[in-house]
Amino acid sequence: MTERLFHLIEKYPLNLVSHLFSLLPIALGLALLNCLSTSYKVVLLLFALYFISDTYSLWLVMARVSTYPIQNLQPLFEIGIITAVYLNSFRKNETGKWIKLAAILSAFIIVFSYRQSTISTVGLTTQRLFETITVLLYFNKILIEARVKNILFHSMFWLSSGLLIYSAGTFFFSLFSSYLYSDTISNEEFDPFWRLNQILYIIFCLMSSVGIWVCRYEIDNLS
Repeated sequence: MTERLFHLIEKYPLNLVSHLFSLLPIALGLALLNCLSTSYKVVLLLFALYFISDTYSLWLVMARVSTYPIQNLQPLFEIGIITAVYLNSFRKNETGKWIKLAAILSAFIIVFSYRQSTISTVGLTTQRLFETITVLLYFNKILIEARVKNILFHSMFWLSSGLLIYSAGTFFFSLFSSYLYSDTISNEEFDPFWRLNQILYIIFCLMSSVGIWVCRYEIDNLS
């Protein structure tokens, strides 16, 4: 099993890099925990989910066991965490109710489209669509309220921007995942799409970490 691990690292080094990058916002968040908002503390759970999921998936791959079940269930937990993150920002806003309803509807779609032995295109696409729409609603909110003095020192701006890049950037990967994961496509054809997915995730981790770093200026940055 150890030999297989080193073989996978040698063949897919970017997988290891993206895996370890999940720890960056977690470590930085724990170091600056006292100045993090409630929403951003929940974000740490999101990256913990990513790290645990990737670790377990790696173990399954080494054991030559299918990772489809965990890939198809992960969107359900992601939507739950993302909803918790953004609902705190929409507490006094009618939009919060629509986000709750969209989250419940998305959860039902993911559950009913779940597949044990193949990738669930519907579930993955639903998750990406939900995340993209939620982020755009948040951007609309801060533009209307105009309470943020300097957007570069607004923690949620960095998280939302990173999430938008990741969710929108991987939307078509999710939409065509049934084809990309099928036997009709070779590893050489699949790998560029997977590398792009990993690069976008690393960008998401970096931008979320910047959001944690600027949390120290958050109080003075709101009018």
